[in-house]
Amino acid sequence: MDSICMLSFCYIFLLEAGYSEKVHDSRARVCLSVATEAVEQGVDPMLAAAVAHVESGFRKTAQSSAGAVGPMQVITKFWCKNKKCDLIKAGVKALDTYVSKYGEREGLCRYVSGRACEDNLTRRKYRDKVLDVRIEMNSIHKSLCVEGC
Repeated sequence: MDSICMLSFCYIFLLEAGYSEKVHDSRARVCLSVATEAVEQGVDPMLAAAVAHVESGFRKTAQSSAGAVGPMQVITKFWCKNKKCDLIKAGVKALDTYVSKYGEREGLCRYVSGRACEDNLTRRKYRDKVLDVRIEMNSIHKSLCVEGC
């Protein structure tokens, strides 16, 4: 993975997704970190980046009312063994675990809730949103980093 091209991809995605210019640097770096970690763990970098976008808008310090933290909204009691947990590594590991065990579509429902997609509109909407964002990301990445090189 060409990190310069991936960072450019992250900036372009942020622009096209309507992010404010004042947050581009920090969020593009989180986007790049998520994609890089995904490649290192053998996970689709566009899927991991799509999860981080949907979960937190690439905010490194995001926190939910349910106790999920970081750009990929990790529940630390399940995915972190120590206090110095790398939340991006943990999020990519969780994504890989669920997708490897349940397949991509079901794995995304499990990622967001720990539960199956069946008869749950909220989980299915989350899954579909992540997959739609990944399609957008793949298109940008292809035109910039594959065809544009």
